[in-house]
Amino acid sequence: MGDSLDAKGKKLNQHRRYDTETSAELSIPARGYSVTERDHEQAYVSKRIEAEYDYSGSRTLGIVALCFALASWLVWPALMGATSAVIGYMAYRQGSRSLGIWSISLGLIAIVSHLVIIPLYFAFS
Repeated sequence: MGDSLDAKGKKLNQHRRYDTETSAELSIPARGYSVTERDHEQAYVSKRIEAEYDYSGSRTLGIVALCFALASWLVWPALMGATSAVIGYMAYRQGSRSLGIWSISLGLIAIVSHLVIIPLYFAFS
């Protein structure tokens, strides 16, 4: 039993050593670290790529919301209109402002027109 505990202890120490090495590689450098112009340029490029990726995601969400809004004019206006308004709001909050506003507007117009036109249709038929 003593041998198995000793083996487990060695494995645990070895695992901790790997964690320490990884954390040292990923940690913030100590004071006195000089940042070169190249490091600034790489940081700028990575931030720009990340911003473009975030915008493309919000743009895709806005396009999906706009598709739901357009479909709500043809099929299930209450359900699809509400869905497009919610997804459009999410796209608006993520940065795709114009697609979000269009989706919210078209979805809400579809809901309101459905609530007005359907009762009038049944009232006069």
